Amino acid sequence: MGASSDDPRAQPSYGPRVPRLIVIDAANALYRAFFALPPLRSPSGAPTGAVLGFANMLRKLVREEKPDAIAVAMDPRGGSFRRELFPAYKANRDAQPEDLTAQLPVARELIDAWKLAVLEVPGFEADDVIATLARTAPAGWEVLIVSSDKDLMQLVGGRVALLDSMKDKRIGPAEVAQRFGVLPDKLLDVRALVGDPSDNIPGVKGIGEKGAAALITEYGTLENLLEHAADVKAKKAREALLAQADMARLSKRLATLRDDVPLPLGVDALAPHAPDREALRELYKRLGFVRLVEELDAGEPSDATAGARTSAVRTDAAAGAVVGASPALPIASAAPEVGCEVLRDVEALRAAVRALANADPLAVVLVGDDEPGGLPSVPAGIALAGDAARAFYLPLAHDLLGGAQLAFSEASAELFALFAGPAARPWLALDTKRVQSLLAEAGCEAKLPALDIQLAAFLVDPAGSSTVPALAQQLLGRELRAFEDLTGRGAKARAASALSAEEAGAWAAQQASALLALAAPLAQRIFADELEPLLRDVELPLTAVLSAMERAGVRVDELKLAALSQQYERDLVRIEGEIYALAGERFQINSPRQLAVVLFEKLKLPAVKKTKTGLSTDESVLEQLSEQHALPASILAYRRLAKLKSTYVDALPPLVNAKTGRIHPTFNQIGAATGRLSSTHPNVQNIPIRSEEGVRIREAFVPAEGMRLLSADYSQVELRIVAHYSGDESLIDAFAKGEDVHRRTAAEVNAIEPADVSADQRAHAKAINFGIIYGSSAFGIANQLGIAQAEAQATIDRYFARYRGVRRFLDETIAAAGEAGFVRTLLGRRRYLPDLRSRNRALRQAAERMAVNTVIQGTAADLIKKAMVEVQNALRDAGLRARMLLQVHDELVFEAPEAELPALATLVKSRMEGVYALAVPLVADVGTGKNWREAH
Repeated sequence: MGASSDDPRAQPSYGPRVPRLIVIDAANALYRAFFALPPLRSPSGAPTGAVLGFANMLRKLVREEKPDAIAVAMDPRGGSFRRELFPAYKANRDAQPEDLTAQLPVARELIDAWKLAVLEVPGFEADDVIATLARTAPAGWEVLIVSSDKDLMQLVGGRVALLDSMKDKRIGPAEVAQRFGVLPDKLLDVRALVGDPSDNIPGVKGIGEKGAAALITEYGTLENLLEHAADVKAKKAREALLAQADMARLSKRLATLRDDVPLPLGVDALAPHAPDREALRELYKRLGFVRLVEELDAGEPSDATAGARTSAVRTDAAAGAVVGASPALPIASAAPEVGCEVLRDVEALRAAVRALANADPLAVVLVGDDEPGGLPSVPAGIALAGDAARAFYLPLAHDLLGGAQLAFSEASAELFALFAGPAARPWLALDTKRVQSLLAEAGCEAKLPALDIQLAAFLVDPAGSSTVPALAQQLLGRELRAFEDLTGRGAKARAASALSAEEAGAWAAQQASALLALAAPLAQRIFADELEPLLRDVELPLTAVLSAMERAGVRVDELKLAALSQQYERDLVRIEGEIYALAGERFQINSPRQLAVVLFEKLKLPAVKKTKTGLSTDESVLEQLSEQHALPASILAYRRLAKLKSTYVDALPPLVNAKTGRIHPTFNQIGAATGRLSSTHPNVQNIPIRSEEGVRIREAFVPAEGMRLLSADYSQVELRIVAHYSGDESLIDAFAKGEDVHRRTAAEVNAIEPADVSADQRAHAKAINFGIIYGSSAFGIANQLGIAQAEAQATIDRYFARYRGVRRFLDETIAAAGEAGFVRTLLGRRRYLPDLRSRNRALRQAAERMAVNTVIQGTAADLIKKAMVEVQNALRDAGLRARMLLQVHDELVFEAPEAELPALATLVKSRMEGVYALAVPLVADVGTGKNWREAH
């Protein structure tokens, strides 16, 4: 942040030091930090990004600029004198983001802990305070204004400069002239002509920045320009100036910074003081600023690029799992440059392996393009690092631009010693599963890692970014290049293989160094938030399970899919004809605009909701309109069948791997804040199971020759979780007796015997059971069931009157979440929901629904993940050939020899049902068949 050696405002290296006054524009600094950093959260779920950026700016500013006086300028409440001059001043500003507003009091705590003077004068803006300080600073002092606000640039010149702390750049007269075309002493006149939409300063409409700069350069001042407006050559500018002269004068008055503000403190009272370290420590701990806490514990705050220190991760040599982290050890901070040795032959690789023999832990970075499908491909290269200052890069699949490289088959045997066997090192990576899959394809079953940086970051903050650059910025105060910064973005991006080994290695070395440094703060947060059992027992071992599933893949019957595609095409043609007949004309069915014309102008159906582009024809609208006309129902049928055909029936065959003859979905552990797994290529989670057309797609998922599929599906697991949490006696009794819980609910809500419950009553009870626990309103349930809203509300009231434990569970969950700012699942997973405290009622209610949903659905996700780990271990211990292939919500799908099916069914059922002791029994329904539909 310091001035460069050729900067005329830099401190000279000879003669007496020039005293320096620093004035911080708080609003500008916080606003820019808020939008520059990812949406960071504290352990309690409160937003912290702006405060973290402000804290880092303060540390660096004090350390590098060494001020003799320092103050923070803030805007007062109630506005300024400018509102009296022009009531519309700043009237059009968008509302400040709630997450930023919530951080302003915390920023004030930070400023107070630093013992910095705050200058806030009623009736005057912070800019006026800054202008007054700049004018009244003692002779011979330098004034450095920390801001990027263009309004303050009119002050620049002589001893006054601006500092853009985000860009680490000083702004002097030359920079102002380059930006606006005039020197600072003319900038006010240019701003008067241009105006400022953000402050609602009108300016002169029709004159832009370039034109304004040219006019002021020619005429010298605004006043002289207006006096000679009739002489201006450009017709448009001349007419605008003649018509809007008063607005120009008013705009100048509004943009003029007052330098006569009655300040409560003079410069002599602004000398910096030592910060209140205990107050800072408590504040940093509360906000989760691990690195800043450790800097305080270590002594004087250190530069973000100080020398590397030892990682604070301790590992279990047998399992490789994180078992402890020392909060007393300082965080590892990488040196500015990380040495990287490129390994081009076996001897160099062997030497590197020897050098890494005592690494604890070993950081692994794979360099390559993300490829669809779960079957691993050889990356462009692998980076390995045992300390933060030195890394090795092994090129494997670079386009040879000079220099040799090893084939993976040559390198794999040497690498195995680092990941398996008695000499294996505790290791960590950003994407453990990818490393495991690569090694497994070469025949190496790697020990579990000490830590997966991505998984740890996701557990700590499910809504935050888990990329290395984002984590390095948040936890290490370090700027790292994203991979796309290296390769480029979009159509012109280079493939990873097109990079030279040297440039790829240099990038990967920085990443590996950052992984080592990130391990300590993440491990500490994992322990502080009591997430270590979930990480150790579920998420880390699950990486190996998913790796095996992705490599196994699943077979699809391409002939069946081809026949199904033809059938769906015929069905679409038939439905298309029905649509045209019902509409009385042909039109583009997939055009929302043309459909809207048919529905609302021709057929005169009522408009349900509007969008920015017109009347909506989305699914919810069509479902409501289906009660009044047959056309919307046919449109829905057409859309759903077309989507199934394009998304699955026609998309699955191209995904079949030519080598294995199977598709290999990719499973993502950090895909949903609730903890549920997601999948891509294909997304097997979204294959419908309630429609006949969707179920027919499952018929195309088949086992290998001589094998059968087995499906194990948790029965009503989410309702069982509600029964466990709520302790509701009626629900618990129904599950304990193995009753049909929906029939039991219908009987109790309608005060009849279970035998007398009709099919419609059971369907209504099922909708109520699932709808109520996820916050469905009477309106939503009425729409779903096609009943009157009053009837739906009466049903809800009867439900809660009978199931008081459920009502209590919902209320207590929401209340506890509102107080804590987050919710926890049964296995300890956290989800932060800052909108629980939002002043916006709609946002708050949505967050309350998410709170309940996360507790229930997140617990269900944790249970099936834990079951997957235990089933996989049991399969290995039993020596069965059976393989787990798919996970879809609450269902697991296996492939096994027919002779193993009885043993497999017993094993899977016992492990799934015994994975956790709830207040009600867990039940897994098991089926087998020659395709997925038959097994399910």
